[in-house]
Amino acid sequence: MSSPVLEVNSTALVLDEHAYGRSAALAVSDVATLALITPAVLLIHGYHPFADDAGIYVAGIRKVMDPTLFAVDSSFVTAHTRLSIFSHLFAGTIALFHIPLEAGLFAAYLLSIFAFLLGCFRLSQRIYRDAPVQWSVTLFAGALFTLPVAATALWVMDPYVTARSFSTPFSLLSLTACIDRDWKRTALWFAVTAVLHPLMAAYLAAFLLAYVLVSESRRRWLAAACIATFAGSAAVYLATRHAPLLYGYREAVLTRTYFFLSFWHWYEMLGLFVPLALLLVAAYRAPDAVIRNLCLSCIATGVMAVVVSACFVHTSGSFLIARMQPLRAFLLIYIVGILLLGGFFARQLRGRRAALGVMLVAVASLMILVQKQVYTASAHTEWPFAAPRNPWQQAFLWIRWNTPPDAVFALDSDYTKVDSEDTQGFRATAVRSALVDELKDGGVVAIFPTLSPRWKSQRDLEMGLDRVSDQERVMRLRPVGVTWVLLGAGAVTRLDCPYRNSAVAVCKLF
Repeated sequence: MSSPVLEVNSTALVLDEHAYGRSAALAVSDVATLALITPAVLLIHGYHPFADDAGIYVAGIRKVMDPTLFAVDSSFVTAHTRLSIFSHLFAGTIALFHIPLEAGLFAAYLLSIFAFLLGCFRLSQRIYRDAPVQWSVTLFAGALFTLPVAATALWVMDPYVTARSFSTPFSLLSLTACIDRDWKRTALWFAVTAVLHPLMAAYLAAFLLAYVLVSESRRRWLAAACIATFAGSAAVYLATRHAPLLYGYREAVLTRTYFFLSFWHWYEMLGLFVPLALLLVAAYRAPDAVIRNLCLSCIATGVMAVVVSACFVHTSGSFLIARMQPLRAFLLIYIVGILLLGGFFARQLRGRRAALGVMLVAVASLMILVQKQVYTASAHTEWPFAAPRNPWQQAFLWIRWNTPPDAVFALDSDYTKVDSEDTQGFRATAVRSALVDELKDGGVVAIFPTLSPRWKSQRDLEMGLDRVSDQERVMRLRPVGVTWVLLGAGAVTRLDCPYRNSAVAVCKLF
């Protein structure tokens, strides 16, 4: 039987939480300050408009803007555009204001930084009462803008533009509204998140539900929700584990080793369990209701994500739950953890601005070094319209301006794994059709299984392309309509190669 005193104290904490949330306001000076911080975040974390997932999204935007592009490989380019309005909205905005794509991407990146900082600041206003702490927390989040989220292949925010660039800040605004118990605003920001990125919206919904149940002291309902999630996942796994897989699908999914905890190293596991342990300590020592409720919500969401992944995401079966990527729930957990950790440091260093400043500079410097290690051959900040430093990007640009629009390219299937390539997107930069690659197109196929037979057949044609003879290249590639090949600089060939640099050769196929 619960104590009446505890019930009264719990009620008082909840009421205090609601009252404080309603009192938090955003001043014009706050907006101006966030705008001033935005370029600093850009310079710290850099900008790579056509790299990694940006290569997929930018190719999709180009296809929406010009449907005649990528006629040969359109199914890979447009796969993600069917589930999100992001590419359509972006392309429509570019066309409406007659903005060059490169300028539009850069403006959108700056806007995404501002939106992220705004989301962090608004959430920090609900967590902390002192304005200096709120700003310290926001600066700390900005310094960790591109922090990796365990081994999930996610960053807190990407150094380029994708749907997550905006779904993440909108998730923070939805959580802020949820803390305020402003359900209309919560639903609005959630809906915007959902139309931009349905999968991330699903994990936002789980977090919001956990927060509501925790903050209303409905622990039994929370336990029931966790049990229902486990039972539902088990039912899906058992019902689909013997379902036949399309040709090549298993190979495509296994290119995403981060889906499966069985592939993680022990030190990568620490990225899941250490944050949860720290949140548990923070919940125990929390000075007020908001912090405790956020910590418990993170723990509930994170534990369920780990349990579901450990039990039902395996290298066998239908991979249906693997496609849902349960560990992506840790993105929001990491951001909340960053805000709480930033608040802890700000409180510990209260009145010692120099020490706080040194800490922020040290964190920002570390993140600069990390980004330079990730993109070793590219400029730290790839400014719009500037000549690229990356030799692969240089070749891609030559292709854009010097090959026929209907040219079809083939590249070694592993070309994105070359260190100097920096996972720069071929289609996004060259604006030419290409057979599939193993890494990025494999990720598309992992989510959209119907593409796997085509991916498998094309991937096999390109395996070892740099090492085979010209005769073998022609025999493999001509029947599928390839007219050009992009070979590594060390490849032996007698093909006509009108462009070469230190990394690659662009060659006509006989």
